Amino acid sequence: MSSIISDVELKSHIDQTIIDNDITDEITPTKKLRFRTYKNLIVLCVAFLLQFTAFSAIGNLQSSLNTEANVGVNSLSIIYAFLIFSAIFLPHPLIALLGLKWTLVLCQIPYLLYVAANYYPKAYLMYPAAALVGLGAAPLWTSKCSYLTDTGAIYAERKHIHKDVVVNRFFGIFFMFFQSSQVWGNLISYLVLKPIEKQSNETLYNQIEKYNKCGVDFSEKEYKGTEVVNQIDRKTVNILCIVYICICICSILTVIIFLNQRRKSSRDEISVMLRNSVKLLISTVKHLRNVNQLLLIPLTVWSGLEQSFLGAQFTKGFVSCTLNAKYVGLVLIAYGICDSIGSFSFGQLVKYVGRWPCFVIAALINYSLIITMFIWKPSDDQIVVLFVLAGLWGLADAVWQTQINAFYGVLFVNNDEAAFSNYRLWESGGFVLFYIITPYIRIRIALIILLIFLSLGMIGYGLTEYLWKIKTKKKVQAISS
Repeated sequence: MSSIISDVELKSHIDQTIIDNDITDEITPTKKLRFRTYKNLIVLCVAFLLQFTAFSAIGNLQSSLNTEANVGVNSLSIIYAFLIFSAIFLPHPLIALLGLKWTLVLCQIPYLLYVAANYYPKAYLMYPAAALVGLGAAPLWTSKCSYLTDTGAIYAERKHIHKDVVVNRFFGIFFMFFQSSQVWGNLISYLVLKPIEKQSNETLYNQIEKYNKCGVDFSEKEYKGTEVVNQIDRKTVNILCIVYICICICSILTVIIFLNQRRKSSRDEISVMLRNSVKLLISTVKHLRNVNQLLLIPLTVWSGLEQSFLGAQFTKGFVSCTLNAKYVGLVLIAYGICDSIGSFSFGQLVKYVGRWPCFVIAALINYSLIITMFIWKPSDDQIVVLFVLAGLWGLADAVWQTQINAFYGVLFVNNDEAAFSNYRLWESGGFVLFYIITPYIRIRIALIILLIFLSLGMIGYGLTEYLWKIKTKKKVQAISS
C-alpha cells in the first residue's frame, strides 16, 4: 500500500516550503533547529515502523487465518476499494482542518481498529474497520510525505543546502525504517504462532484427510473441506493480535507525545481544497485520453496483481498449505529483505544501464517464477524453495514499485496529479480484482492471469518507451534547429 501513495505525494509536495511556527524565529540556534528537525524525522520513522510492523504482518496472514466466509481476503479488497475514493477527496481537506500531526494521529486509529478486529474476525467488525483503513490510508501517507518535505525544505533553507538533497535524504532514512517493518512484523508472527500438536494415536491420524493439492492446483473450497494437520490455535492467534494492538498503540502515542504540529489552514481554504479534489477527479478521467496512459494501464494493474498474489494466494496455497500459517511470516521475511535491497540496488543500476533493462530483468524474474510455480510441487522437505521464490519475487517487486512510479513522473511531468491518480486507481484495481476472485479460483488460473497482464504490460511499456524517445528526439532536433 505504501508505494501507491508515498512516491506520488513526494512528487506533489516536493516544491512546497511551508514555514512552520515552531522554527520560523530567526534567532533559533542552529543546534536547536537540527535537534528538532531530526527528532521529528525519527519520530515519524519509528511511528510508521511500529504501525506497519503490526498492520503488514496481520495483512499477510488474512488468507491463512481468517478463512471463515473469506472474511480476511474480502477485508483486504475493501481497503483498496475505499483507498481509491480516499486518495482523491480526503487528504488535503483533512490536512487543512487538522494540520499534519493530527491528521497522522486520526488516520492511524483505523489501522489500530483493523488489527483489533482480528481478535474477533467477524464480517460486521472486519469490513467496517477495513473501510476506515482505506479512507485513512491516503491522508496518512499524504501528511507523512508533506511533513517530511516541509521539514526538509525548512532545514535546507536555514543550512543553505539545496532542498532536493535534504528531502531525498530524509525520505531515504524514512524508507530504511519503513521497509524493515516487513521483517519485524513477520518475525513476530513466526515466533508467536504455534500449531496445535495432533495426538500421535495412529487411529486418529488415519482419520485425518491431509490436503495434497498444494501449489498450482490449490483450491480454497477444497481446502476448507479437509481437516488441516497442525492448525494454529485460536488462542495463539489472539495473543498475536494483542501484541500487534500494543505495537499500534505505541505508534499512535509516539506521534501524539513527540511530534510537532505543522500546516493547519483556515476553513475557507478547506472549501477550496474540496473543489480542487473534484477538479482532480475530472482531470483523472480526462487523462485517460492520453495514449501513454492507456498503454501503461496493463502494467499498472499488474503491479497490484503481483503484490496481492504474493500476499494472498502464495501465502495460502504454497506456504500455509504445505507447512502451516506459522511459516508465512518467516518466508515473507525473505521477500521483505530482497525487496529492500532491490529497491536500493535497482535505483543505482538505472543510473548506469537505463530504465528498460531493469524492467526486462524484473519481467524475466517473474516469468521464471510463474513457470516454476506451474511445474513445481511444494513439499515440507523443500522449504528452501519457498524462501527462494519469495525472495526473487521481492527483488522483481522492487523494480515495479520504484520504476513504474518514476516512469509516470517522467512521462506526465506537466500533469502529474491526474497521472498519479490514475496510477492509484489502476493499481488498486489490481489488488481488488485478485482479492475478490482468490477464494473462487485455483492458483493455476491466477498464474495465467498474471502471465497475461505481465505480457500486455511489457508490450504497453515498450510502446510507451518508444513513443517517448521519439518525442524527446523531436524536441532535441527542434531546439538545435
